[in-house]
Amino acid sequence: MSTFQYRAYTRQGVVTSGTIVAEELEAAIEALYVSGLTPVETLRCADGDSPSGARPIERSVLGRRQRSSKRVGLKELSAFTTELASLVSSGVPVDASFRVLAGAGASPRRIALANGLLKDILAGLQLSEAMGRRPEVFPPDYIAILAGGEAGGQTAQALTLLGEMLARRVDIRNKIRGSLVYPAILLMMSLMSIAVIVFVLIPNLTPIFSDAGLPLPGILAVLADLPDNWPKFLFWSAVGTAVGWMAYRRIAADESTMKKLDHLKCRLPLIGSLIQRREASQFARSAGSLVEARVPLMAALQTARSLVSNRYLSARYSDAISRVPEGKALSQVLEGMGLIPPAMIRLIAVGEETGQLAKMLVRVASNLENEVQGKIEQLVGLLTPLLTVGIGGLVGALILQVMSAVLSINNLAYQ
Repeated sequence: MSTFQYRAYTRQGVVTSGTIVAEELEAAIEALYVSGLTPVETLRCADGDSPSGARPIERSVLGRRQRSSKRVGLKELSAFTTELASLVSSGVPVDASFRVLAGAGASPRRIALANGLLKDILAGLQLSEAMGRRPEVFPPDYIAILAGGEAGGQTAQALTLLGEMLARRVDIRNKIRGSLVYPAILLMMSLMSIAVIVFVLIPNLTPIFSDAGLPLPGILAVLADLPDNWPKFLFWSAVGTAVGWMAYRRIAADESTMKKLDHLKCRLPLIGSLIQRREASQFARSAGSLVEARVPLMAALQTARSLVSNRYLSARYSDAISRVPEGKALSQVLEGMGLIPPAMIRLIAVGEETGQLAKMLVRVASNLENEVQGKIEQLVGLLTPLLTVGIGGLVGALILQVMSAVLSINNLAYQ
């Protein structure tokens, strides 16, 4: 048995310290959680008997985990939000909810996240403020919806809406990833085939033609130099990538140029409509969630507009929203703007007439998300045969060139 010295938060948020005896560090931390304390630092005493002269031989798991990667995946964030929403909706205080989430069996990232948020909550911050300090974990729309829910006293409802939103995003992402498995395998196999041709077959054919004083036929002559020059090729590729990145950063700093580029994206065939519908679904879901959390309409619309990432579309939404204080309905200011499909605008109008604007906006967002998901699946489905034909043609052309060179060896033998 070893003695550990600890500092921890009590249920009332007071920092306390003391010693605890346990076999291992993990057992000591678990015992602190069971007793209702949230450990901040746990040190093994140097002499194993007395806390006097204790030195940090072994720090708490919390410290080690907090220094690990702060990135939290979408799936883990969705599960974290859903469980937090369930606890808060059941009447469990927020601080106690975080202690539960950081309990036994939780992943290292979840423990670090929950304890970090708990520390900020006990320091007096709102939940949205604490999460806002972690932009690498919580996206801007997440913070905005939660802040609106807190302002209206509907924190549990806002967390529930966020959990549903994230679960839907996880589902869409998984479907897209599943659709891309076959094209990725096809691309990998084709690259391996090309590598075999370039680095194995062509070097074996080159000496035959060079001894005869003849060049390799077709594109094989160009590819024959690649094995010897690939370091130079990689170097210039890296230089080109660095120059391109610097140029992009300079362009990205110019707001007017980026707005023009965003406008150009919206005018692209197929891609443009996907961008507009994705931004429309983001706007509708954010606005609907905020209104349902009892945030004033104009504040909800302004927050939802700020979450539109496309600068050109964001400016157009701003123009439309600016006419709402003039006494016009939301459906009226959006009509004819081309931001949301007419059928969806009619649903918004019905929601305004029946007093169910929030629910109708969320429904519009779901419909638009389904459309975007369907179109993406169609594009991915179309990508597979296009890749098959394109890559098959490329590999087939190289193989024909190699076969032509092999057959021409007979002609060289009679010369």
